[in-house]
Order: sequence, then structure tokens, then C-alpha cells
Amino acid sequence: MRRGDSGLRAVLLIGLVSLLGDAVYEGGRSVVPDLFRSMGVTAAGVGAIVGLAELGGWLSRPLGGLLTERVRRADLIVRAGYAALLVVPLMALAPGWEVLAVLVFAERIARGLRIPPRDVMLARLRGQVGSGTAFGVHELLDQIGAAGGPLIIALGLTLHPGDVRTALLYSLLPYAALLLALTRLPSYRVESVEGAGAGGDRGIHLYVLAASLNVAGLIPVQLVLYRISQVAGEGSWLIPAAYTLAMVTDAAAAPLLGRLYDRYGPSTVGLAMALSVVPPLLVTFSIGDLLLASALVGVVIGAQESIFRAAVAELAGLRRIGSAYGLFGLGIGLGSAAAGLAFGWMMDLNLGREHLFAYSVAVQAASIALLLRSRR
Repeated sequence: MRRGDSGLRAVLLIGLVSLLGDAVYEGGRSVVPDLFRSMGVTAAGVGAIVGLAELGGWLSRPLGGLLTERVRRADLIVRAGYAALLVVPLMALAPGWEVLAVLVFAERIARGLRIPPRDVMLARLRGQVGSGTAFGVHELLDQIGAAGGPLIIALGLTLHPGDVRTALLYSLLPYAALLLALTRLPSYRVESVEGAGAGGDRGIHLYVLAASLNVAGLIPVQLVLYRISQVAGEGSWLIPAAYTLAMVTDAAAAPLLGRLYDRYGPSTVGLAMALSVVPPLLVTFSIGDLLLASALVGVVIGAQESIFRAAVAELAGLRRIGSAYGLFGLGIGLGSAAAGLAFGWMMDLNLGREHLFAYSVAVQAASIALLLRSRR
């Protein structure tokens, strides 16, 4: 078997694990708010619990990177992190909201711990299939799982109308397949002697800041959906349709951008950053504009999940790659929070699209400038 073929097989195996893992936890996340409501938790309470759990997940990513470098067995941490998804079907058995909240926190923290070592394993394959291709194909499979998980839960609710707990138990189906896939996951030992990357510590820090600013300057798809709700009305089918469109363009763009990255290098990252200024211009009261905005946001998210991650490996090298991916994950999380606050505040003030565009241009210009400095 040729080296490239074995590398692609490894990418597909890691992608399959992510697909099944996403099917488990995204399915659970689709009904957890409803389960909290049935336990008497208010909307504010659900928002606080889910928001704090999400924050815990982002904060645990640097720890996942450090663990990868300490333990040096990236595959062991990945296996443990995905096996911990047993907490999702266990949510169906939670006797009260307190136990359910603990399980929600456990799921997010386990995800934060496993993502840096998983990305380390993908980055290892850059010499065989190209880092852009590895991360692009992985994102495609990942998004298939993210879409399939809620469908499995929806099937459960169709067969057991109104019974959220029984529907949650259907997540045991992808979980069982996940455990089987984990037995086929390739092993990977992180060697402490492997060399530094092209950018050194300063380069990776500048790059993480650039990526964080890119996320901060991209209007979140949830706010595009909010505007669609204002235009089309509450409960319109256009709202989930627009979200589906964003996820489809994310999945379709990631492998293509990965191939472009392998051919043209980090300049592809700069193009994705430049594209990020277009969606705010489309946040009008036209459904056509808003659907196009959703699609373009999906393209940029596909870039962030593929070629942005690929560039981390090139800048950090394999010696400190675990910490680099942990820091990168934390930066993306902070950028996401900043984007929601900034764009949400401007929309609440009924500021025109020119204000959203001006903010995005300023932030993306700083992002591109930092990207160029990181390359030096």
C-alpha cells in the first residue's frame, strides 16, 4: 500500500470517529434544552447552564494540549474523550436538573480535552496527504455526523412521541458504533524530540490571535438566523433551512479549501479572512441576501475548521503542537463570544449594515496583518 493511501485511510478512520462522536453529542444537544424545561428549569437557567458548560469546554482545550505533551499518547486521550460520550445516553436517566447539568458539563469538558490530541493526530499525516486535505476531509465527515445525530433523535421522537428520555436512548446506537471505531483508531506517540515549526512560539501566538480576531469579525450564523426570523416570522421553515445551508456549504467548502491550502499555502487562510467581511453586508431585510449570508458564513466556518487548523501544525511544529492546538481552541472560543456580543449589540441598536461592515473590515484587517506577521 502506498504511503498516501495509508495516510488517507488514517484520515478516514479519525473522521469516522468524529462523525460518530458528533452524531452522539449533537443529537443529545438537540433535545437537552427541552429536557431541562420538563424539569422546571427556566429559559434563563438553561442559557446559564449551557453557556457555562460551553465556556468550560473551551477552557479545557489548553489542558487537553498539555496532557497530549505530557502523556505523549494522543490516541489514548482521544479514545478516553470519545468514550466519555456515554454521558449523553445517561442524560435520559437523570433524576433531576442538577444531575443533568453535571452530565452536560462533563460532555463539554471531555470534548475540549479530546480535540487538541485529535488535531495532533491529523497534523501528523500532513506529510502523506497534506495537512489541508487531512483537515478538510475530516471536517466533511464531522459535519455529516453533526447533521445525522439530531435526525436519529428525531426518529426516536417519531416512534415515541413526546418521550424525550426514550429518544435520548437512541444515541446508544451511534455510541456503540463509536466504540467499535475507536478500536481501529491508529496509535500515535508524540515524540518530545520532534522539531519546532516555522513560526516559533511568537509565530504561533500571533497566529492564534489572528484566528481569534477572524472569528470575532465574522457575524455568527445564529444572528443571521435571528434576522431571518424578523423578516420571515417566528417558526418559519426558512430559519432551519438557512442553518442547513450554512452547514452544507461548510461541509462542501472544507475539503476543497484543504486542497487549495496544500497547493497555495497560507495565502488561502488570508483569502478566507477577506471573505469574512462580505456576510455583514448581506444582513438586510431581503431573504435572498440573508440566505447568501448564511452560505458564505458556512464557507468561512469550513475554512476555520480545516485550513486554519492545518496552519497551526506548520507554525508550531510537532514539538509543541499539543499546546498550540489547545491555545488555538481557546482563542476560537473567545473570538466566538466577542462576535456574538459585538454583532448582537449593533443589531439590538438597529445599526445599519454599514456599521456591521465597518466593524468587520477593521477586525479582519487586523487579523490579516497579524497573519502576515506570524508568517515572518
